[in-house]
Parts: sequence; C-alpha cells; structure tokens
Amino acid sequence: MKQIVTKRRTGFTLIEILVVIAIIAVLAGILLAALGGVQSAAKKTQTNSLMQSFARACDEFALDHGRYPGLLPDSAIDGLEITSTQNALLELMGGARVVNPYSTTSASNEFNAFRDNETDYFTTTDSNTGIVWEFSFDANRFGEGPWINGRKYEPYFSPKSSDIVYDPTQYDPVNTETTTLRFPSIVDAWDKPIIYLRAIRKSGPIIDDPSNGSNANYSLPQYELPGMNSFFADSLNSSFSLLANDSEDRVTWLTMLLAHPTFWEQDTTWDESGPYDVAWGTSRGRYLIISAGPDTIFLEIENTPTNPFNDDNPYTLQEIKTPTNTSVNPAMMESFDDVVVHGGA
Repeated sequence: MKQIVTKRRTGFTLIEILVVIAIIAVLAGILLAALGGVQSAAKKTQTNSLMQSFARACDEFALDHGRYPGLLPDSAIDGLEITSTQNALLELMGGARVVNPYSTTSASNEFNAFRDNETDYFTTTDSNTGIVWEFSFDANRFGEGPWINGRKYEPYFSPKSSDIVYDPTQYDPVNTETTTLRFPSIVDAWDKPIIYLRAIRKSGPIIDDPSNGSNANYSLPQYELPGMNSFFADSLNSSFSLLANDSEDRVTWLTMLLAHPTFWEQDTTWDESGPYDVAWGTSRGRYLIISAGPDTIFLEIENTPTNPFNDDNPYTLQEIKTPTNTSVNPAMMESFDDVVVHGGA
C-alpha cells in the first residue's frame, strides 16, 4: 500500500504577514505617542526649572537692591533695540552699562571706560520722562557680573550655554537690515524666547491700552509692557497678532494672566463695541516669566475653553465687563499650555 506523505508548510501566508505588520504599526503608534508625551513633559519640566532659576536670581537681586532687575526703565524699551528679558538678563549677568545726563560722575566715567571695547551701542528715550539713555554692550564681558552703584557683583544667574542665544533674526524683534545688535536672549526647551515682565508700580490698573497715552483719567499702570507689541506680534507670530491693529486681545489675555484670580476688575466700557481701556485689580506678583510652551505660540487664541471671540464672527470679541461675568476670568488661564512663573511680593 502506497503511503501518502503530507508536506509541512514552512512559510507565512500574505494575510498573516499583513496582520503582523498591522499589529506592529499599531504598537509603534502607541509607543511613539507615549514617547512624544514623555518628551513634551520633560521639556516642560526643563523649561520650568530654568524659569524657576531665573526667578530665584530676580528675587536675590531684589533683596540686594530693593528692585527687580532691568538696566533701563521699562518706559525706555520699545522692543526693537532690546527686549525686557534682555534688559533683565544683562543686569543679572553683566556685560553692559547704561548712563543718562543725570548719572553720577563715577557712573559716567565707568560708562566711558567700558565703551572702549564695546560690541554694540544705542540710545533710547524714556517715554514717560523724556530722559535719553545711552546703552553699551560688550559680548566678551557678558557673564562677568553686573556693575551697580559703583560696585562689581558676582553674576546672579548662571544658565547653561544652550539656554542663551544671540541670533536676532530668530529670537529678537529687530530688523537686521537696519541694525546689527546681538544681545543675548534666554530660550526655553523648544528654542523659543522666554519673556520676563516686571511690575514697576504697586497700584493703578494692571495694564493699560497704549493708545490711552497719558490719559488723565487713569493712573499709570503697574505693568508698562515694554515693547510687547513688536515682541509678540512681529517676532513670534503669536496669537496676539490676530488683531494686528488693535490691542483688545493683548489687554484681555495679559490681564487674565497677570491678575489675581480673586481680585480683578475690568473697566465697564470693556465690551465688543470698545474701547478696551484699562484693567484693574491685584496682580499675582511683582514679575511674570512666561514660555510659549509646546505649541510655541504665546497664549494661543484658539484654545477652545478660553476663546473670547464670538462664535459667529471669530474677529469680534464677546462682551467682557466685570468679575460677575464668569465667561472669561483669570482661572481660565490654567488651560493654556504656556509655562508660567509668577514671583515677587
């Protein structure tokens, strides 16, 4: 009797191979998503750590000098020559000198001696007082420590070299066709600039629409927002540029960010017909440090839970009047992915 021999199948069918590939693809997708979340969390932690270090430097500086760092008055910063963060960074780490016509003889002598080896120089006018300031920077002396009131101090802040950049075409709101300034900026884990704002007054509106100018009906604001229009809108292409010719959205979101969640108030003229004049209240601290976060856009306006725009017309702000209107309030700022540090008392 003839025996029938059955051959064993040694390979896989096409269907089996496709199933395995599909499973691997699904697992890879899950792994990559998890990995992306871990990386984003790690970058947030890294950025927060850097910002906390910067905040501690500001606090230490304030203990020594009775004010928060900034070589120039905020009202002398337009965001084009130098930003508020650079203004603070250079006073924390050194490498620059400033002088005005009312400076002491020793300060003027120090400034003139410093200018012999400067890298960059510019003048700027204080918009409140009309005083003209001269600013001199020497890149070779950046990090040596600040010179304050005739005394040399050790650096208050010592970040890693990777946290500092000089490229104005990417990080600073300057027009490289008309200037060659190269001031250091501090950047987050996404290589975007970190912004520092200090309150220079303890009373008055938190911020004010710049178009009000010296309106006698209002006292000077706590935060003057030096150069914010150019810095946010032009340099970063942020949500603040959505209404390029108006300041309603800047006023709204920055007020919400700076204001204490319990003690805040907006002028009763703040509705969709405007004008958006002033924002009163108690600020959360004496300074604010903010990173745009993973989306690299400061205070992303498309954030659904806090979108203040009319659903039918995305370019029309909804009515925002007083704290009794809970549709928009400071607590909502927690839903943004920006990394924020408040400090100072």
